[in-house]
Amino acid sequence: MTPNDVFALLVVATAVRVFASDLRHLTRRLLRAGVRVGAAALIEDRHRGAPRAPRAPRAPRTEVLTPAAHDEEAQP
Repeated sequence: MTPNDVFALLVVATAVRVFASDLRHLTRRLLRAGVRVGAAALIEDRHRGAPRAPRAPRAPRTEVLTPAAHDEEAQP
């Protein structure tokens, strides 16, 4: 490892240490803003009486048949 590599590593480590708290605060601020916007949109939709999204159609119910259910000799 050359002295330039060590110097570059120290520069990167220092930058990470200095700016990590700022990035954490920025991330939290952006998440809080997103939650506020999402909550406001939900409240607005509820007050407007917006219809709910349709549910996906369900598959028809099927019965699980065991081999004994078809075999008349197996039933007493």
